[in-house]
Amino acid sequence: MIRFRQIEAFRCLMSCGTTVAAARRMHITQPAISRLIADLEDDLGFRLFNRAKGRLEPTTAAIRFQRAVEENFLGLERLRQAAETIRAEENEGLAIACMPVLSTSLLPQILNEFFKLRPDVPVRIDTVGNAEVTVKLQDLKVDVAISLAFPAIAGIEVEPLLEADVLCALPAGHPLAERDFITPQDLANETVIGWMPNYPLSQNQEQKYFGHAGVYPRYNIRTHTSHTRYAMVANGFGVSIVEPFASDFWETQGVVTRPFLTPAKHEYVIAYPSSGSRSAILQDFRLATLRVVNDPALVPWGRALTQE
Repeated sequence: MIRFRQIEAFRCLMSCGTTVAAARRMHITQPAISRLIADLEDDLGFRLFNRAKGRLEPTTAAIRFQRAVEENFLGLERLRQAAETIRAEENEGLAIACMPVLSTSLLPQILNEFFKLRPDVPVRIDTVGNAEVTVKLQDLKVDVAISLAFPAIAGIEVEPLLEADVLCALPAGHPLAERDFITPQDLANETVIGWMPNYPLSQNQEQKYFGHAGVYPRYNIRTHTSHTRYAMVANGFGVSIVEPFASDFWETQGVVTRPFLTPAKHEYVIAYPSSGSRSAILQDFRLATLRVVNDPALVPWGRALTQE
């Protein structure tokens, strides 16, 4: 039976060129490398190296086998990295990935409910952008994530969570702040704090909010975080399209928000690595999350997409 250590030795030897260098990289002895390669050749049933004048020369079969190894080794390496991550963390803890604006608004309310169910469970919060959220889930670095909705991605299971209206953020005293709502046409001549054009989950934001109305505002500052857009508005650099999570906080900093009339909505999800099973702790976190998003007193500006 082929063992992972044999494949690791083969890869090191192919990249290093000598058993001495391969042994040094793997922190084992040179005879140990030779034994691993010999055992691998026995298991495979063909020779990987020709021994000539004290040197190992890869055979044609070794070159072909290396291609197959490289195609499959990344999956094994990811499993090993995941095991190391799990081993290094506290047992029975919960690792959560969350966007910055959600980690300072929605997540504290969820944790209040969660700790009623699991008061002694340690929690690690990884505050990252939405694009990084998906990487954390795929690499099994977190158990669960709360983020903006994203397209289907292999290795990730997504559950719709919440839908919220789009807001327009304005500096206090701005003429448009007197209106009950803002339309795309109202911003045609305004300076808008926009989105990073090449940021994966910010693409097409301008089209989504303004394209249907044929309006194309001018942008002086672009960013991919909602908190930054709010901060730029608070300092008088322009207006912006924002989500409602942080509106209460930024209203104390001189920002006025009004409903923005657009067909688009902010949609949020709770996401997990695809595994087919969830721990009891993770199920309790999901329950706590649904309790919060289904409570109009806690989330008055949102509509739950999944019932408790």
